[in-house]
Amino acid sequence: MRKAAILVGVALLSFAAVPAPGFAQVSVRDAVPVAAPVIAEPLQVGRQQPFPPPPREEAPRNARKQQRDLLKTKFENMKENADELADLAKSLQEDLNKSNENVLSVEVVQKAQRIEKLAKKIRSTARGF
Repeated sequence: MRKAAILVGVALLSFAAVPAPGFAQVSVRDAVPVAAPVIAEPLQVGRQQPFPPPPREEAPRNARKQQRDLLKTKFENMKENADELADLAKSLQEDLNKSNENVLSVEVVQKAQRIEKLAKKIRSTARGF
């Protein structure tokens, strides 16, 4: 419907620019007030008829229980990650005490990366993301 109205408006504008035999030439400026309502009408009709709102989905009745279980699981995971983080930090400290400033093992770097990942995981879980 819109395309048809726009095409009609464009056709009116294009025919207005070409003089017909026996008629005076009409400028586009004179034809715009005539064609504008034809082009704008479908746009206004679309505004008057909004889309119906989407149907509401009802939450399950046990949503509170599911949310409580999810929070409990996340908290347990955070506790396990914190325990692993503490163990890694202790072992990293022991490894650093055994080495000197000239020698640094690959295990130390790997443990430091694992500590960083666990800390980020705990932080993001605590924020709720």
